[in-house]
Amino acid sequence: MREGAIILVGDDLDNDLKIGFVLIGCSLLLFPMMMDLMQEHDDVVREYERECDMDYRFLVLDILEAPDWALCNELEQEKSQRVSYFLGSLALFVLSGLGGLVMVLPYEESDPRQPPLGR
Repeated sequence: MREGAIILVGDDLDNDLKIGFVLIGCSLLLFPMMMDLMQEHDDVVREYERECDMDYRFLVLDILEAPDWALCNELEQEKSQRVSYFLGSLALFVLSGLGGLVMVLPYEESDPRQPPLGR
């Protein structure tokens, strides 16, 4: 009966390893997507500064005319949407990476490959 329990524990560990490696693989695939979303957000922020920030327009671009407020509202909405996408992808990246590491790395009570203490 005890050997059957060890086999079941071993199967659970193999399953945990598989799930852990899949989660780490997902995390690695999410990294470039997260970086692209961050770049898209930065691009929208720069465009918002060029089109709507009066200080930036006056000091850097030397433009004195008033910005198009309809365009500014549209850029503000796009900026908030892009930051939501970026933060969502960042959360998925971190959670899948940490979850995968937790599943892969051994811990004391469930790792049968380590010899018992005192022998």
